Amino acid sequence: MFGKLMKYDIKALGKIIFPLWGALLILGFIFSLGIRFDLTVASSIAVFSLIAIIGVIAAIFTIGIIIVIQRFWKGLLKQEGYLMFTLPVSVRSLILSKLFSALLISFGTVVVIVLLGIEVMIISPANVFIFDYIKQIHIEMLQVKYAAFSIGYAVILILLAMIANIYHLYAAMTLGQLSNKNRFLFAFASYIILAIIFSVVDYLMLNIIPDLSNLAGGTGSSIFKYILEIIAFHIVTETVLTRRLNLE
Repeated sequence: MFGKLMKYDIKALGKIIFPLWGALLILGFIFSLGIRFDLTVASSIAVFSLIAIIGVIAAIFTIGIIIVIQRFWKGLLKQEGYLMFTLPVSVRSLILSKLFSALLISFGTVVVIVLLGIEVMIISPANVFIFDYIKQIHIEMLQVKYAAFSIGYAVILILLAMIANIYHLYAAMTLGQLSNKNRFLFAFASYIILAIIFSVVDYLMLNIIPDLSNLAGGTGSSIFKYILEIIAFHIVTETVLTRRLNLE
């Protein structure tokens, strides 16, 4: 059942995101050809396609955030929630299916952007210089003293940050549905209040546990902060949906 829930969410998310992914790769191909052929027309095409690429990337991230909010809000907190909460699955499974679906879409977006970069490097005539530049960056990263700047460590930070931010949205929307009127406004206020609370907690922790800021080259505090936020936001979301669900 959990797999079916994820499949349902990914299908709903993909209807909007998948075409944008395809458009991005097509525009990257056009941009690369415009760079490769040193002609006036080709250069103009490259400029326009580059502007379009920036616009599509911005649209993907913006729409991605909107549909992640929409799928949780409409799927669990409005009329569709009557059906979802009658399914033979736990509240935790419903929350995690939304979370993992959002993460997969986010990961897919990162993969498409990486493929876009590879596409440009392979087709454009400047690929040799780009590969040399990447190699130089890799060499410099290996020489960095702290492990926090390694690729693997950066991936962990990004993943935790993504999960924490998604859970932040979920917790705020879950608190927002407690209001009988102006739910969206209450959810927005809850988002801000939660952000302030955890900013204060983060500040206090760094002062109470000063060694935490020096852990893992100074980013250990970030990992600890994200993990704390994930746990807290999940507890808030699951507890409220279990005990104080207020469907419209």
